[in-house]
This record gives sequence, structure tokens and C-alpha cells, in this order.
Amino acid sequence: MALRRSLSCSNNATLPGTDRAAEPDRSDLPPELICANSNRSITMAQRQSLPCSKKVTLPDTDGAEEPDWSDLPLELVCLISQKIADISDFVRFGVVCKRWRCAVRASDLSPQLPWIMHEYDKYKEGNCRRFYSLLTRKTCTVNIPHSGDTSLVGSTNNYLLTRNWQTHECSLFNPLTKEELSLPPTPPEITFPSWVPTGPSFDPSSMYVVISRSRNLYFTPLYVCRPGDHEWIKIRDPYTPSRIQGEFKNSGYIFYDGKCYASTRETRSIKVIDLATSTVLHVVPRPEPSLTGFYVYLVVSFGRILRVCQYGKYSSKKNCLFRIYQLETGNRDGNQKEPCWTEIDSINNQFLFLHDRHGCAFRAEDFPGFEGNSIYFSKSNFMGKTFQLFSYDIKEKKIEELPGPVNLSHHWFLPSIC
Repeated sequence: MALRRSLSCSNNATLPGTDRAAEPDRSDLPPELICANSNRSITMAQRQSLPCSKKVTLPDTDGAEEPDWSDLPLELVCLISQKIADISDFVRFGVVCKRWRCAVRASDLSPQLPWIMHEYDKYKEGNCRRFYSLLTRKTCTVNIPHSGDTSLVGSTNNYLLTRNWQTHECSLFNPLTKEELSLPPTPPEITFPSWVPTGPSFDPSSMYVVISRSRNLYFTPLYVCRPGDHEWIKIRDPYTPSRIQGEFKNSGYIFYDGKCYASTRETRSIKVIDLATSTVLHVVPRPEPSLTGFYVYLVVSFGRILRVCQYGKYSSKKNCLFRIYQLETGNRDGNQKEPCWTEIDSINNQFLFLHDRHGCAFRAEDFPGFEGNSIYFSKSNFMGKTFQLFSYDIKEKKIEELPGPVNLSHHWFLPSIC
């Protein structure tokens, strides 16, 4: 969705085209996305009121005249916008003047690294939430206007997931654009919903959400739906007796190519679920030895499905080891091959981000300062309540503590203004 369509080309201070019902309201974008942290910064209102004349005098320049950057060829403006890595700088770039505002498109924004929410203190922060940017290593405060009965219960791509504990109504919420997509109320037996990420698509029409978790340790079914659906669809599992359906509790899930891959709790096997029929198609056995004390992450990595096993204790910051497996499917020698895992020792120029049993993959060349063949992950500090960040060199098997907050929560999202 292009900023060309969604942003007004007048000197009006309202960014979105409010006459377009399908467009999200971007007028409440956090000030941190617009105001630069320097003495020469210009507020959003000042930038929009700047005339597109031949010479422009900027604040704090002692009367010195600056070149009229608004006269840059639009092709060059678009090219520059595609090279801007951080979403905050991208938004500031688009509000320099009306010509730039009309030329810059939201689709030009580079891939973004996650924002991770700080542990929330309702007595200090009210409706505000603090997010830590993995890219800039800075914290941004965002206002999330929800009632006291509504809680954040998860995240998926560029949305947070909310649930009203009185009405059980749910929604997907973009904290930057304030766009909200309604979901059906949760089924009665899902008392403590555990939400999981969707697949790589950011298109709400192709987005899936799965919930699980209940008070019953022996019966934790899976439900799936999409924005706009009227009810949650229960997953039918012919491989598992109903009395041990609780194996899905607190497990990892991913979506890929019309299927959901769910890691079971006890056996650590992977169940492949056809989303079109809501039925389990295959059960892929675990590849690693029967060891205890490890987490299983499922990651979609540029056309591959990876299973990442993390070994290490809660209290140890340096005692950590990862093993990575790739899912093999399809035909071999003309015969149908059952899905299985193959261990790999490198992910080449990619790096993984893992947090709270979910993760995503990125190319290192898109993010200067981040190393390929590495894993950036969180490790819980105390009883799984808060997290801090580390990096892991896959080749050298070395772990390094990263600078940043030590009170991060379970929730994270990929920032977007689309």
C-alpha cells in the first residue's frame, strides 16, 4: 500500500487520507518515529509547513542557508528512500516536504527487525507500552488505547493480539498505524489463550491465527481462524487420542504453504496440519536425541522450514548450544518421501531471531552490523518472566551477551506502516 495513496499531498498536518475507509489511520504514529534525537531536528508540523522555495533556512543554523532539497529529482528521492533501514528515519524522510511525501511509498521501506515489548507496569505506564528496537537498540514508547478489560496476549507479524477478558472478543492490532482487525470470540474452553505467529505473508486476507491452552492439562485443542471469520475452527487430529490433546500446550507453531506445523509438548514431534481441511496430515518424528532441558523453535527461512533446538539452563547466560535441522519433503528416486529432518551446520548469509518459542529469518546483507550464520535470541532471566538478548555464532558455537534492557516481555512484532 503506497504512501502516495495514503498521505495527503497538501500542507495539511494530517498524514492519512481519512476519506479512504480501507486506509489505516497513521495520524497517531508515535512521535518517536518523527522527531529526530538531535539539536537540528524538526518537528513534523514544522516540516509540513516548510515552503518548497529555492532556499530554506533551518532552525539552529545561525541564519545559514541550506540547499533546497525539495528540488531533488523524484527518481532520486525514491532511490534514497529504499536505502533507509530504520522505520523512524523512513517516516521522517517522507515528511520533509509535500513533493517527498507524494514520492515516497510505504512499499519502499526496507525489511524491519523486531520490536520487543518491555515488561509492562500498569501502575507506571497506563496505556503506553515501551518497545526495544533490535535494529537501532533504542526504546520507543507507543500509546495503545485499550480498555482495562483488554490485554495483550500475543503477537503475529506486524500485529499484536488482544483479548477482552469480559466478552472474549479478540483482535489484531497494529500499534503504529492503530489499524485493528476483528477476530471471533474465543471458544469457552480456551480460558488462557496462547497465540502464535502466522506465516510470512503480511496480507490480512491470507493471515491465520491459532490458539490453544486451557485449564485442563489433558485437553488443549487447537483452533484456527482468519480475520473476518465468524468462528474458530477446531483442528481434527486422527493421530492423537482426545485424552492427550494437551501435548500442544505451550508449543511452537508456524504457517507455510497453506499448512500449520505444530510442535508437540511431550514427544517433540511435529504435526503437519492442512489449513483447508483443519486436519492433521503427517506426524514428523523428532530428530534429536531424547535429551531434556531444551526448547524447540520452528522458523520459516526463505523457502525452508527449520527446527532449531536450544539447549541450556535458565540461570546460565553462557552455557547454551543450538542444533539446526531442515525439513525434507517431496519425492526421492520417484518414490514419495515421508517428511523428515536433516541436520545442517550452517545457514550461510542468513541470521535467525528467536524469542519465546517463535522466530523469523533475515539476510545479513540487509542489516549492517548483524552477522550471517548467527542466531539472535532471548534468554529468560527469572522463571520465564523477563528476557534479555544474546547472539550465537553457529560456526564457532560461541554466545555473546548483547547490550540492551534485561526486562523484555514475551511480545514482539515487526514494525510496519502499511
